[in-house]
Amino acid sequence: MTEASVVHVFLSRGRFSSEEDIRNYIDQRWSESGDAEPSVFMGEAGITEFTPMCVEVIHAQDIGYLAPIPPAVLLRDASYADQWLSQVESTEPADAAICVFAPNIVGNPHGTSLRYLGQFAIRD
Repeated sequence: MTEASVVHVFLSRGRFSSEEDIRNYIDQRWSESGDAEPSVFMGEAGITEFTPMCVEVIHAQDIGYLAPIPPAVLLRDASYADQWLSQVESTEPADAAICVFAPNIVGNPHGTSLRYLGQFAIRD
């Protein structure tokens, strides 16, 4: 499986209060001199080739749920979910998800403070 044909999926419960909170955790910043500064998530996951448009975030409140929900419900509208969601075995409720697609390269997915569900094959 090449990096270009996978999605890496991370879940969280109770950590983020909104999609904006998730974005603050995952999106890189820019210094006053214009240099890119990696986010906490990028550092923890070892992400290189960062392309923010290829990182999806889902917060349960944004899809109408006030409490944590099973991953199958939280992730059902993620990109390419019809190709990989059936492979997710976890039923532990979560209220936030991060899906990382190519060209982002995830070098250390287990290094994050989130629950890593795994990488799943997709067809572009």
